[in-house]
Amino acid sequence: MTQKNVVSAKTLENRRKLGLNEFQETDFGPSDSILNILKDNHLKIRQVSRWLNAASVEIEDPQQIASLKKLNDIKATVPLGNSLFYTNNKYLGEDWYITFAINQMNGPAFLDQNLNGQGVSIGVIDGGFLNANSDKTLSHIFKNQQIKATKDFYFPDKKDFYGEKKSDQEFHGTAVMSFIGGIDFERKLQIGMAPAADFYLARTESSTRESRVEEDNWLAAAEWLDSLGVRLVNSSLGYAQGFTDSKENYQPEQMDGQTSIIARAAKIAAEQKGMILVLSAGNEGENKAWQGYISTPGDVEQAISVGANDQNGLKMSYSSKGREDVKFLKPDLTAFSEYGTSFAAPLITGFVACMLQKNPALKLSEIKAMLNASGAYALVPNNFIGSGFPKADLVLKQMKGELPEHKIEELNLRKAFELKAKKGDSLVIFHKKDKRNVLSQEFRLVKESKVKIKKPHEALYSTINHNGKIYKVKWKN
Repeated sequence: MTQKNVVSAKTLENRRKLGLNEFQETDFGPSDSILNILKDNHLKIRQVSRWLNAASVEIEDPQQIASLKKLNDIKATVPLGNSLFYTNNKYLGEDWYITFAINQMNGPAFLDQNLNGQGVSIGVIDGGFLNANSDKTLSHIFKNQQIKATKDFYFPDKKDFYGEKKSDQEFHGTAVMSFIGGIDFERKLQIGMAPAADFYLARTESSTRESRVEEDNWLAAAEWLDSLGVRLVNSSLGYAQGFTDSKENYQPEQMDGQTSIIARAAKIAAEQKGMILVLSAGNEGENKAWQGYISTPGDVEQAISVGANDQNGLKMSYSSKGREDVKFLKPDLTAFSEYGTSFAAPLITGFVACMLQKNPALKLSEIKAMLNASGAYALVPNNFIGSGFPKADLVLKQMKGELPEHKIEELNLRKAFELKAKKGDSLVIFHKKDKRNVLSQEFRLVKESKVKIKKPHEALYSTINHNGKIYKVKWKN
């Protein structure tokens, strides 16, 4: 097998531009002789992963596993569980708020420069794209032939990629697409920020059955997109608990960016393949049993993990927070969404597409740095909202070599902070147990000329956003 057989010329060109190795060991995977061993043992091969040098197979007799473990060429076997958790499966409803989301991120700054994702390839890995070809908000995408490739990894023999409904969950990817590049022409409303982008669609969910097989399908989809030279990928799926077999449930401490199969795949995609993964953080914020933590693959450090904020910039109650005991901070940022982080992530995907349209050579590290630096909380990020929602105008300044200016004042106080303000001013407050981990959040509308902010009992730090100016308070004992 040659490199030419494995990845496209576009993929190799991407790697050259990004300074990555053109020829990578993870491009090849298991040899034909290894795969023949599996076939000789009467195993049906589902997916073959080049990145993990692995293959998934269907087992009818448990003794087949025991036989495989005895073979010198088989390093390890890992069972695939039996449940997928959708980060959100509500179909797109009233979309008046989308314009607000774009405006909140200063999206008009992109529009003023005619940035709409044109020339940018976007991969979407999701649970189904039912009726996408007849969705009014996506009509321009199909009319202009912006769908470049589709592949169903769960039902490979399915004849109609956009039809044959088995579950309402199959609308999920259609809604996600709309949040990336949708336009409601009847209402003259732009829903997504990248309506001119090209799309590569991968369906990885069964919709009628829940299984960790979906992780395996996700890995195959990511490899497929990489082989086609697609760098920017949105995935609004997450894995947590709720498995049919409770033994297969993940535990919160496993959300470390390297335990799950899908996390390992995302890490390879970002580090070795130069891909830009925009992932939903998950909707576990109110799940006490899960401690409100992020789900995988949103737990991957190298990915752009997106939570959901409200109209004031606070974390939506359902939006998952980052783990407190890992070295890196999650989520990276947020976007406004009332109906789940599934629809916050694609807003950021469209945002990133505009960045890549302006400068296709941008690396993942550069994109993440600019996004984070454009948020209101860039200097004081936390595990509720990361650096907050990005601002298009501040990103464009950075792309010209200018650094954004953030107004911040550091204070050392004992019991309370008395802030001078005007009636009608707003305050967004995060009380924290340390520099990044939030205990509580609140929004206040100023009613008098002075506001008194008291130290919560367990708080060591507080961040106060007063009309864009940040106060970083360190509380003394």
